[in-house]
Amino acid sequence: MEQKTKKKSPRLAEKLKKAVQNLNVDVFGYESKVTKNIITYFSKLSKETGISQDGLIVRIFKDGTAIQVAVYNQGRCVKRIPVKELIVLFTNSEPSGLFTLEAKVLRGIGTFMAEFSETHHLNIAQLQICISTSHDKVWVKGYSGTAFIKDIPLGVLIKHFMQ
Repeated sequence: MEQKTKKKSPRLAEKLKKAVQNLNVDVFGYESKVTKNIITYFSKLSKETGISQDGLIVRIFKDGTAIQVAVYNQGRCVKRIPVKELIVLFTNSEPSGLFTLEAKVLRGIGTFMAEFSETHHLNIAQLQICISTSHDKVWVKGYSGTAFIKDIPLGVLIKHFMQ
């Protein structure tokens, strides 16, 4: 006697996969730690540049094949940031010369940017991931040039950062 099994709808499976893919649980408190680290970093940048912390934006973008990071204020570049400093932004500690960590971070951010661009039908060269702080909160936003696309949960960026 054959046992009858229900076949799963491919549509339902795809919907579940997408829903679970964007589900984030901060079991170890990484998001709160990273939020604190980012706010600390922005405070340090504010003191260095003499610009209000609320006026600073860290932009991550692709320039050709390379991922670039820079600090902006009112649309003007204030300072370029090397990947090591991006790691400090998230971890509040020096990467102590770990080249593999830099490569891992670049790969994770690159993957995130490629997926974000594909999902929103954008040219990856136009994509900018902007990180800012306001009232002890961290905001991460996706832009295509100057056009706002979507708010990005910090947990999603952390997940890709550590891939």
